[in-house]
Amino acid sequence: MKIFHVITSLKIGGAEKALLNFLQKSINDKNEHIIAYFYPGPILKKIIKLGFKTYQIKGLFFKYDFFAFYKLKKTIKKNKPDIIHSSLWSANFLSKIIAKSLGIPIICDLHSNFMYDGKIRRLIENLTLLKADKYVAVSYSVKEGFLSSFKKKFKKLEPKITVIPNAINIDNIKNQKQKLKRKDLGFNKNDFIIGAVGRLEKIKSYDLLIKSFAQVLSKIKKINSLNKNLDYLKPIKLCIVGDGSEKSYLEDLTKKLDIQKDVTFTGIRNDINQLYPLFDCLCISSKSEGLSIVLLEALSFGLPIITTSQTEKHDVIINNKNGLIVPTKNIEKFSTAIESLYLNPNLIKKININNKKLASQKFCIDRLIKQYDSLYQKLLAK
Repeated sequence: MKIFHVITSLKIGGAEKALLNFLQKSINDKNEHIIAYFYPGPILKKIIKLGFKTYQIKGLFFKYDFFAFYKLKKTIKKNKPDIIHSSLWSANFLSKIIAKSLGIPIICDLHSNFMYDGKIRRLIENLTLLKADKYVAVSYSVKEGFLSSFKKKFKKLEPKITVIPNAINIDNIKNQKQKLKRKDLGFNKNDFIIGAVGRLEKIKSYDLLIKSFAQVLSKIKKINSLNKNLDYLKPIKLCIVGDGSEKSYLEDLTKKLDIQKDVTFTGIRNDINQLYPLFDCLCISSKSEGLSIVLLEALSFGLPIITTSQTEKHDVIINNKNGLIVPTKNIEKFSTAIESLYLNPNLIKKININNKKLASQKFCIDRLIKQYDSLYQKLLAK
C-alpha cells in the first residue's frame, strides 16, 4: 500500500512530532510512505535520515497560491498513492480538494480544537468539510470541538470522524542514555525545576505560566526572609523550551516582574528527551490543546503535569493522580497548583509511578500504528 502524507509544516510541533513517531515505527512495514510539506524544519532532516521520499511544495507568489495547489496535485498524481493522509489545517484543506478530483481516499488528522480557530477559518473549512473520507481526532475533546463547530452538518459529519489518541515511541525513550545534566543549563541539584515545552505563541499562554510562577517565587522569598534562612525552602526555577513570535514579549515580561534570573529560555532544542529527566514537573498553560505529544513524553518520564483545561475533565490527566488541572486564564489557581507540587514531594513520587504506567499502557505507538493500518484497509476495501 502506498500512503502519501501531506503536512503543512515540518517544524517542531505536536503534529510534526506525531508524524515523525509514526514514520520511525513504520520503517519496516509493508507500506510505502511518501511525505509532502510546505514549511521545512528540524523534523525534515530526521525524516530524510530515515530514508523516506520527501517533496517540498512551494507557491510562486505565496505558500498556498494556485501554483502550490497545482504542484501538490501533480506530485500526488505522479506518485499514484492508494491513500492520502494529511495533517494540519492548510494541508487538510488543499488535500481534500485534490483527493476528490483524483478519486483517492483521504484521511485528515485533527490535532487541535476547531472551536478556537476563528470564524473565517471555519467558514473556509465548511467548503470542503464533507470531502474527507475520514477525520481522525487525536483526542475526544478535539472530536467534540470539531463536531460542535459544524452543527448543521453533524449527521453527515459524525460517521466520518473517529478518535485515535496520539502516541509516542516508548522504546526509544526508555533506551536513551542521559547525557545532559542540570549544571549544563545553569541549574543546581536541589533546584525545583518547572519545565514548559512548545511554540512560543499566543495560544500557548506562556504569560499565564510566567505570572503564576512569579507569584509562587515571591511567596517563597518572603517565607525564606521571615525564617532568616535563604535556604529554608529550596530554589524554584522555570525552564521554557521553544521559540516563536512571543519570545521577546515573554523575555520582557520576566524583566518587568524582576524574575529574569529565575527563568531560562533555552530556544529550540533537538534533545527534548534529555530535558525531561531534569524537570520536577511539566506545565501546559495553553488556551486550547489537543492531545499534546509533549504531555505524553513527559508522562513516560513520570513527570507530574499541571495543565489548563476548559472543563474539569481532561483527556489524560486525573487530578492528584497524574497531575493537576486548572482553569484557563486563572493565575491564582495555576500558582496554587505549582505550590501544591512544590510542597508535596510524596505526591510527586506517587504521580511518577502512575504516569510511567499510564504512558506505557495507553499511549504506546504500536497501538496507534495498528489502528491506522486498520483504517487504511477499510478505506481501500470500500
